[in-house]
Amino acid sequence: MNKNQKTAFIIVAIVAIFAIIGGIIWWTSSKTGENTMLDGQKSKVSKLYQELEKKSTYCVTTKSNNDEEVYYATKDNQAYIKLSSQGEKIEELLIKEGTTYLLVEDQKKYYTYENNEMDLKMILRQLEEAKNKQYTQGKEKIDGKDYQYEEYEQTADFLIKAISTEDEEKAKTRFYFEGDKLVYIKTIIEDEQELLKVDISNQVDEKLFEIPSDYQSE
Repeated sequence: MNKNQKTAFIIVAIVAIFAIIGGIIWWTSSKTGENTMLDGQKSKVSKLYQELEKKSTYCVTTKSNNDEEVYYATKDNQAYIKLSSQGEKIEELLIKEGTTYLLVEDQKKYYTYENNEMDLKMILRQLEEAKNKQYTQGKEKIDGKDYQYEEYEQTADFLIKAISTEDEEKAKTRFYFEGDKLVYIKTIIEDEQELLKVDISNQVDEKLFEIPSDYQSE
């Protein structure tokens, strides 16, 4: 084998090795349902999902420019969810022991929905829905500051306001990060969009997971 043939053989071998490595990474990614880049680095959304999945206690607040807010808190397989608009509660839910309770503050009442814990892991479910989709990366300026984002296709689970669309596949969600910290979420559906400011904390008030003593069952 002459020198040129050896060089060509080495190049072909190197290309083949990279192709095999890329195939293994793609196969692993498809089996785990996680987006993984060629260098093995997981998406920031995937890493956030894994971080929260390991925690027993945390809370997440998402708030729009129109002062619409969703507050989610979880502790030891319990969850509390509050939807607010302009500072006023719209809906308040407590989920524990396989049951969802709808709390009505102005009436001091609560309604019981047994065998219903659909929103127990609401944030994890929303992140999981996104992380299993295809995504692209980019940079955008928000309030005068540049943020890196991951844009996921065909997902709008974090949307607060109602945006109608004839084709849900046109929906996409951008997750903006400062380092590995999630700071904004933007949902885009055709010509409409909603930007949410995000705050994630480990500080949770344990009283949220108890039905107030002055509430009556309905």
